Amino acid sequence: MKNELEKYRTMGEQLEKYIRPATFPLAVKLLKNNTPVDFPYKNPSRDLGLQNFVCQNFKMARSYGWTIKIGPEDINCRSARAIYRWDNASGDVSGGLREFAVGLYGKDSDTLDKSLKNLYPVEEEISGLVISPLTRTKVIPDVVQVYCLPAQAMRLIQGYLYHEGGVLEFTAAGRTGSCHEGITKPMITRKPQLVILGNGDRVWGGAQDSEVMFSCPREKLEILMDGLKMTHDAGLRYPVPAYMNYSPGFQENFEEAALKRSGVTLVKKDTGDR
Repeated sequence: MKNELEKYRTMGEQLEKYIRPATFPLAVKLLKNNTPVDFPYKNPSRDLGLQNFVCQNFKMARSYGWTIKIGPEDINCRSARAIYRWDNASGDVSGGLREFAVGLYGKDSDTLDKSLKNLYPVEEEISGLVISPLTRTKVIPDVVQVYCLPAQAMRLIQGYLYHEGGVLEFTAAGRTGSCHEGITKPMITRKPQLVILGNGDRVWGGAQDSEVMFSCPREKLEILMDGLKMTHDAGLRYPVPAYMNYSPGFQENFEEAALKRSGVTLVKKDTGDR
């Protein structure tokens, strides 16, 4: 177990080397019923005295470096509870979401149903989640999440497609981002996802306007990491190296005025006229 954890911790170090995200990449593990947890962790109800949203725990883990365990008793987000079947273990998960979202995300129930058909709720009953910074992860991840800038997501996509080819296909609904498109969808589809973070992530989960997420299921991590290394070695980098090998110029009128003001600051071009 320790050696396997080290493998994923090394992946975290490589992600930080090649992608340089502002916050820790995260290992996320879904807990089946009666899964033992024998390591230290933070818990919203026990340690903070509150219920919160799943996305808030992602933010704390990726910013503070905490390992956090959450279960249904900790989470009061209706969307996340539906995705994880904590209110309706075997039946239709869209009922409560429909009531909440009509008039907010869809003009009527029929319109909203078109979006709800694209949900990816958990396939098996789960008792909770563990969220841990990947470089020090205490769990073997089901999914690895990287909150990043679009240019960093570009590098992750390039790395994944180095071996897979084609294009990265993803969908976006502007909601239920990190807890759904960032966890259950990549697990069920077995494909990475580019996640456009929604209102929950940005209002309560602390995601910045500039941030997106790249989420990768465990079975694609080695492909991703090798592709990142190979494309890095071939010259694709982050930060993206801007091309600087050129002489700067100005618009003609601006240049004339600049030359009058500059004295010897700017050297007038030698046109060859005598």
